[in-house]
Amino acid sequence: MTGLLSFVFSVLILCSSGRQDDTDLSKALSDIDSKSSTINTLHASFRQVKHSDILRRPLVSSGSVRMSRDRVRWDTRAPGASVLVASKNDVRIYYPDLSVLEVYTLGDQLSQLAGSPVFRLARIQRFFKIKSDLRLSARGLVQLELIPRTEELTKHLKSIRLGVHVQTGIVREVVMFNADDEKTEMFFDDVRTNAPIAAGELEIVAPEGVRVVRPLGDEGSPGASDQEAGP
Repeated sequence: MTGLLSFVFSVLILCSSGRQDDTDLSKALSDIDSKSSTINTLHASFRQVKHSDILRRPLVSSGSVRMSRDRVRWDTRAPGASVLVASKNDVRIYYPDLSVLEVYTLGDQLSQLAGSPVFRLARIQRFFKIKSDLRLSARGLVQLELIPRTEELTKHLKSIRLGVHVQTGIVREVVMFNADDEKTEMFFDDVRTNAPIAAGELEIVAPEGVRVVRPLGDEGSPGASDQEAGP
């Protein structure tokens, strides 16, 4: 779960103290948010690069992402297959090679860590501070640094850097530093917006007999595990 949940794509807070630079930041974020508000669906390919002292070389994974409203689906194809579906209720990860479905019922803050690459300012603005010099890259990206404000988030995250395309409000690059200073990078390409997505495309259809595991516990039973049939 760590790989896909380690990126945050739509998590920003507006911290205005009345200074001129804060006013500029406020306006820039509001403008980006206004543009992203027109996005109802999104398709994109992604490449994730995880750096760690325990790895001989960076671990590279790739796949595709689809988003519609408050639901997002990540299909990782290499180096191993997995499907992650995140909604406002939970995060579900299916490993077809293992015939295992993990279910995570997360708190309000942590559930945002499986968000979509669409910039939405108000979604979780209570949880992060943001810093930026508002300079644009050659690709039209503004770099935003997100600093967790809550103890719960600082257990997992040190900081996040987002490269947001100012004309579309789409996050194109993510660099995440976790609490152990491990770095995870993610890049989005082949982005298409507002193409039709059927509701069934964003569901996990696991075969009958798949083993369902709840690593964080369920209904007061830590580490619960059971068998559930498919649809």
